[in-house]
Amino acid sequence: MDIVPKFSDVKHLSDLAKVFALPMLAVAYILQTGVVLGFDGYFSFGINSELSENQALARFLIIVILKAIWVSFFGALAYSLIAFVHIMGSEIVVPLCASIFFVFALIGFFDIQIPQEVPKIEKFWSYCFLVWGFFLLNVKDQLDLNIDGKAS
Repeated sequence: MDIVPKFSDVKHLSDLAKVFALPMLAVAYILQTGVVLGFDGYFSFGINSELSENQALARFLIIVILKAIWVSFFGALAYSLIAFVHIMGSEIVVPLCASIFFVFALIGFFDIQIPQEVPKIEKFWSYCFLVWGFFLLNVKDQLDLNIDGKAS
C-alpha cells in the first residue's frame, strides 16, 4: 500500500486526502514555525536582507525541503503506528483518531475561543486536520481489506 499515491490514481475526492496528507502537514508546520532552521538558540539558519537573491532562494529551498522531510517522517511514523494498532486488533483506533482530527479542524474553522496560555495556532492546521481525518477514514477501508484478505 502506498502512503502517497500518484496523481494519476486520483479518481475521487477522498483520494485527494491520500495525496495531500503529508504535503499539507509539511506546509502547516512551516507556517507555524517559520522559514528558519534552528535549535533552542544554539544555531539559526534563515533568510535575512544581507543575502543575495540567489542565496536567499537557495536557503529557502533548503529550509523547506529539510522541514518537509522532517515533518513527513513523523507524519508517516504516526500513520504507521495508528495502522499497526488497527491491524493488531483495535479497530476503533483509526476512526477515533480521525474524529479527533475532525474536532481540531472544527475548532479552527469556527474560531472557538482558546485560552491565552495556548500558543497561537495557524489556521492552516484546521485544513490539515480535516485532510488527515479523511485520509485516515479512507485508509481504514484499505486496512480492513488487507486484514480480511490475510484472514481468508
